[in-house]
Amino acid sequence: MTQTLKKPDIEAQDVNEYYTKYFKDTEALRLVVLDYLFRNIGFVTSKEKIRAITDSEYIQISKALNVPRVLVYRFITRFLVNLVRIRKFFKQNANLLTSKHQGIKVRIYLHKFHRLAPVFDYRRARENARRLQLKLDHLCFRPQIMTQVAVVVFVTDLLDDCSSRSECKIIQSNLRVLCSCSAYAFHRTRNKIGLTVNYKKDLIFKNLILNKINECEKNGRTS
Repeated sequence: MTQTLKKPDIEAQDVNEYYTKYFKDTEALRLVVLDYLFRNIGFVTSKEKIRAITDSEYIQISKALNVPRVLVYRFITRFLVNLVRIRKFFKQNANLLTSKHQGIKVRIYLHKFHRLAPVFDYRRARENARRLQLKLDHLCFRPQIMTQVAVVVFVTDLLDDCSSRSECKIIQSNLRVLCSCSAYAFHRTRNKIGLTVNYKKDLIFKNLILNKINECEKNGRTS
């Protein structure tokens, strides 16, 4: 990492609040903190390196989510350290990213990345991975496995109609570094499969229409 993970000053009352109020809900809070991080704080440098989060950014997250800084710091530093280790592992074991059965590998790494950073809908991502494989087969085009994972997560997040995620999408540089995918490979694959700016708008519009239809059908059954 380009910066050392310096432990910020944490008030004693925050620590007490952590043990008394938040101890049983730490997993739910971890999800909220990481989701905010991925959508609001760029933790990647211009050279595609992971950087440490600043004290002011920890304060920003803590205030925005009303979560004690001790928890915010714990969740984010643990995530960043694990991410650095995983990226290093893949770099030293590049053979793990090659397979004749790419669809299976994509699903495996989707699961691993969702456990590391549960910031996307895993169930929808699996379905989008299946659709991507059909599209790639049709195009006779085979990008690297991590590039496919990054594109799947991107599409899944793009079409996520969850109120907390519909307006603020995952920062692409954060997504690419999570999946160890270069900017060139990511955008090349997006363009190859037709995910241009105009197509993205059309895709979002179609998804909204489908959601409205499903909502009307559900209301019709209950009435």
